Amino acid sequence: MNGCGSDLHYLSITEVAAKIRSSEVSPVEVAAATIERIHQIDPRLSAYYVVFDKQAMVDAKEAERQILNGDYRGPLHGVPIAIKDIVALGPTTAGSALRRQYIADRDAAVVNRLRHAGAVITGKLATSEFALGGSTLAGPFPAPRNPWSRLLSPGGSSSGPGVAVAAGLAYGAVGSDTGGSIRMPASLCGVVGMKPSYGRVSRRGVVPLSWSLDHVGPITRSVEDAATMLDACATRPADDDGVSLRANVVGMRIGVPWAYFEDGCDKEIIASFTAATAHMRSLGALVCEVDVGVSQTEASAAFYLISLPEAAAYHLGDLRTNAELYGREFRLLLKAGALVSATTYIQAQRARREIADRLDACFQDIDVLMLPTVGFIAEPIPEQPRPIANQLKVPPSPLYTSLFNLTGGPAISLPCGFLGGQLPIGFQFAAAPLGDRKVLRAAHAYESTTEWSRRHPDI
Repeated sequence: MNGCGSDLHYLSITEVAAKIRSSEVSPVEVAAATIERIHQIDPRLSAYYVVFDKQAMVDAKEAERQILNGDYRGPLHGVPIAIKDIVALGPTTAGSALRRQYIADRDAAVVNRLRHAGAVITGKLATSEFALGGSTLAGPFPAPRNPWSRLLSPGGSSSGPGVAVAAGLAYGAVGSDTGGSIRMPASLCGVVGMKPSYGRVSRRGVVPLSWSLDHVGPITRSVEDAATMLDACATRPADDDGVSLRANVVGMRIGVPWAYFEDGCDKEIIASFTAATAHMRSLGALVCEVDVGVSQTEASAAFYLISLPEAAAYHLGDLRTNAELYGREFRLLLKAGALVSATTYIQAQRARREIADRLDACFQDIDVLMLPTVGFIAEPIPEQPRPIANQLKVPPSPLYTSLFNLTGGPAISLPCGFLGGQLPIGFQFAAAPLGDRKVLRAAHAYESTTEWSRRHPDI
């Protein structure tokens, strides 16, 4: 384990952008170093499906020319960024044998936004099949490995983005989050993952899992970097975009819904999280216990009764004609979704509205919620996908993320400790829809006064 370090590959976007703008390093040097590191390190981690070696260098040279001519576009100009492989850009497999040969005929909106900001895109990153579930050794592509321990899962479904950013194989990455797929790998890989408010980042060109729950957002090494990427990618403003990221949190009202997560959460995670709440109090925040008015079982039931039918609707044609090309467990989940009746789906959407209303009422008295991201430690990568019964179980697995996909509000995961001193622990801040700056502000206050985000895996 190393500390802050000065290696180029572990600089934040903010830090490398400053070096590029001051001409201390050039975009070409940064891109070349990143690509060299990918080829050195990634064969052991399998974060990337494809590396855009030649095109990245062409783009880096163009970025260098633009900057030298005075056309500096901002903190992503000349910075290597990678993209989850459900986002349309060149070969786009969605992690499935069904799309092994698919080449996107146009780029996704979020890719166009990043290119306009001058980012250098280095390649496409690993994903669970069609963005559902976690890594498995039986998938059609090599399983991404947790850089803190290669035998363990990095979480999913944005596993490649989590691994790439944690291992210094990209300065930031675009992921997707339907029930926690940005925040869970961020937590297990020791980086920052943000699910913006629903619709802030366009989903055009992103293969859907669940239309009404899908979000697109950044995975980065710092909260400031997440804000930088979100500013570049967002097509819709938030209510609080004018609020300074560095504003203090004195008087900020933080609610902790202990009843929602305490019973099923690992004790060491609880200990790190409790220390994080104490730290926020020391910064002047008003931390209190709150009741969100919903149980994890209720939220999980609504989530699956919405997400699975929506996934089945998207895949119905291929499910009828090319079912054998899907992984077994994913195929079973699609079939389960196809069996959900219209009346059940509508009732689940009504329950979702009630859940959102309860959270809205909660946010009348607080600014942000604070809770663990997941309640379990990283597990060994399974030989086969987890049985469907393990995913649709009661009580639900201790995953505290899907609640905020149901509400559509922003949530950000950031590191707050290490299990046994070795494996990262994360927690999240969440807010009402379009309160994105509130969660960024709270997260920045915590991160800037602790050391957890400055630790990197010893690869």
